[in-house]
Order: sequence, then structure tokens, then C-alpha cells
Amino acid sequence: MELNPVPRIAACSFRPARLARAPCVVTGNVDAWPALHRWQPAYLKTAVGARKVAVREVSGAPRNVYQNMLAGGKILFSDYLDWVLEIAGSEDILAIAAAGADTAQLIRAIGACGFESSYYLDVSLGGLSPLLLADTAVPPWFDPPPIDTIFWCGVLGTSSGLHADIKPNCNVQVFGNKTFIMFAPSQARWLYPMPRMTHCRFDPNLPDFERFPLARRAVGWQCTLQAGESLYIPVGWYHQVTVASPWAINVNFFWPRPFPQGLATPQLWGQLVRRGWGSLWQAFANRRRLAPNEEQRTLTGRGKE
Repeated sequence: MELNPVPRIAACSFRPARLARAPCVVTGNVDAWPALHRWQPAYLKTAVGARKVAVREVSGAPRNVYQNMLAGGKILFSDYLDWVLEIAGSEDILAIAAAGADTAQLIRAIGACGFESSYYLDVSLGGLSPLLLADTAVPPWFDPPPIDTIFWCGVLGTSSGLHADIKPNCNVQVFGNKTFIMFAPSQARWLYPMPRMTHCRFDPNLPDFERFPLARRAVGWQCTLQAGESLYIPVGWYHQVTVASPWAINVNFFWPRPFPQGLATPQLWGQLVRRGWGSLWQAFANRRRLAPNEEQRTLTGRGKE
């Protein structure tokens, strides 16, 4: 497996093309964001208030694939942030982060200290706090507004798992840093994708070439995103994201796919077809649920003009 550095470009020179084929680290893209200096723990707690959030649990082997909602329902955001700060401030985590090891060494060190489970938060930024949303600004990369703007928080070693998104993505690092390993859609045949899913069984953080020998042929890109930097990930690019600092916060923007992205990526055709049929089926099911109510209104004379 070969990993090359992700190219870097100044915001004033960056424009994502409709057929963009490569990711890019964009610098100077969010220099005016108040979030870069405001989002300290006390401010975050004040801005969010007593809101409860659903936290995801990451455990098991491989720990970067199985992500389930934490048992017991939602917890206070302030309680989750206190857990993050406690873990991030522990001697073991601080020592591992300070060692400056690569991702594989970092993951092994965390496993050796008995840190078996992690918890991370990914939630709509506007739903979490309109005040926090106002501390950001949408990068001017696409004409339509984002479909989703996500607030993400996690501790050292927490990983997303190797997966692809079917929408263009801008990942803005607000606090801490994260390491990204990425592969072009054409590399999917070497990455062992799961059936009918955009996640892969192969883990580039801890590559097991005995179980996944074809992965030796994969050629990917790697970067570590620092606070104040943005990463553009085109449609269909596989990426694994790992927190490389004691804790980290970032904001993700997802836009609608500009034509012909997606259609120009054969590896995503199956996913796009399944998503399309799923949307049609959901619309049909919603219509069936509404039908009895509509019939009742007709029988009782309600709803007539």
C-alpha cells in the first residue's frame, strides 16, 4: 500500500471542478470564523445549554467499523464534553499524543493502555446550537446551500472507518487535528468494500495484508488537517479519518452532487440506484399511511373546498 501527500492550495486559488478527481487541503478558507477562537469548553457549554445529544459508541474489532448509538438514549452535551476533557487530559492520552507517532503506532498504543471503547458525537450543527452555527460560514465552493452541516467531536484515536460519501464534502478542522487516509474510487477493488455499503472491511490504519492481500496494490493519499484548514473530498473518494490529538472538533459540509459527479463514478452507481429506490419506496409508504386519513376526511365531508 502506497500513500502520497495530499496537495495543498490557498483558498484564493481553489475552485472544485464538476469532475474533480482529487482531494485538496485548502488553507486560509476559514480565517474569519469566530469558531476558531471561541469554541473553548466553557463557551461550548454555554452556547449549547441543557441540550441532550445522542452519542455513538465505538468498540470491538475492528473498532473503526462498528459504530452504535450509546445504550441508554441521549445524554447532556455538557456531560459528554466533560468525558471528552477527562479522557483527553489523562496521562496516557497526553503521552501518546505527545509522542508524535504515525496512525498505526497511535492506534496500537491506545489499545495497549486498555482504552477499549470510545464515544464520539456527530450532530446537526444548527440543531445543536444556532449560536455555534453563526460562528461558522459556508465555504463558497458550490452554488446551492449545504444539505447537512455536521458538528463532530471525539478523542484521540477515534476513527470513522474507511468509507465513501456520495456527496461532495468539506471538512473544516476547528480544534485539534485529524489524519485522513484517502483512496480514489478506482481503488475500490483493492479495499474490500462491504456488500451494498460504502464502508470497507480493510483498515488502512492497521493494514492486515494476510486477510486482505489485494490491499497491497492500493495507492492512496494522506494528510493531517490542522485547526483552521479545510479538506475538500470529492464524491466517491474513500477516506478514513482518525483523531490525532487528545481531542478534536470539526465541521462537515455536505452539498448536493453537482451533475455529472456520481454518474461519472461507476463505483457509486449501485449505491445511487439503491438510494433512489429507497427514496421512492419511502414516498410510497408515506402515501399509504396518509391514505386512510384522506379517505376519512372525504367521508366526513372535511377538507372540501
